Amino acid sequence: MLATGLLRRSLRRNGLAFKAVAVATALAVAACCTPGTASSTQGHASIQHVVIVVKENHSFDNYFGSLNAPPSSLAHCESATVQDKCQYDSGDIPAYYRYAREFGYADNYFTDVRGPSWPNDMMMIAAQSPLTADPPQPLSTWACPVTCYDLPTIGERLTQRGVGGRNYGDDPYNPFRSIQRYANDRVHNVDVPQLFSDLNSGNLPAVAWVRPAGIDSEHPGFNIHRGEQWTVSIVNAIMNSRFWSSTAILVTWDDAGTVADHVRPPSHEILSHASLLRFVEDLFRLQPLTFRDRGANSLDGFFDLSMAPRAPLIL
Repeated sequence: MLATGLLRRSLRRNGLAFKAVAVATALAVAACCTPGTASSTQGHASIQHVVIVVKENHSFDNYFGSLNAPPSSLAHCESATVQDKCQYDSGDIPAYYRYAREFGYADNYFTDVRGPSWPNDMMMIAAQSPLTADPPQPLSTWACPVTCYDLPTIGERLTQRGVGGRNYGDDPYNPFRSIQRYANDRVHNVDVPQLFSDLNSGNLPAVAWVRPAGIDSEHPGFNIHRGEQWTVSIVNAIMNSRFWSSTAILVTWDDAGTVADHVRPPSHEILSHASLLRFVEDLFRLQPLTFRDRGANSLDGFFDLSMAPRAPLIL
């Protein structure tokens, strides 16, 4: 999960990235920090906004295997759209590698469900999932009224605390749309262009999820170069805004897709989608949703707030 926005210094690389048999990928970028010496209290006082960018279906080995020592032994991917049992490198996704090296990445970031997108997206907002597999196609049936639940989510926790939260983007899938009370909510669920408007008007909520349309998602079948540039446009917009010095940007991939990782949990400091929830809960003093986020490692190790805020890195 890439954290972008608050790394004023830079981020720790060891023990914090994406791997597993059912793994997601992740990076971290922020204006404020590197690994670790500041207290959680100091860190939490400096981070006022969290932006979580959710991309599709890539494992650590598939995207960042060449960061390993020794590098992953997978063959190089020859296609930007067909990504099975192969790996990309810094020549293929240069922006992601630049973020990883300049800021931070998590090399033991595991999905909570050894499965596909739907249950892991639910984990990101509820720390639980009623399904372990995707609902039947088409995608339009993945949300209410067909696939519909009444689980507690991070959305209510934020509202109860008086903290703003908003999901930008409904395509291909927004898990809040599978929660009955959010199914027709057009205040907390808006289109991606609204993010740029909110940045310009000074109305960025404290917690934001940003989800691309399928063509920009990097899902196998779509061009990863286009998807990476979409992510860069989001990161650049935040870095160019008044919010850069107080924002942590976390970029994660919802599941591993077709390229399983060679590292199995546990090892190093283990992180997961529940760690995203734990970070938001700690930051804004929210009650945990389930035992998973209550017991999850947070992301505090990414940040060292003893350093001065760093300038934006515009790519």
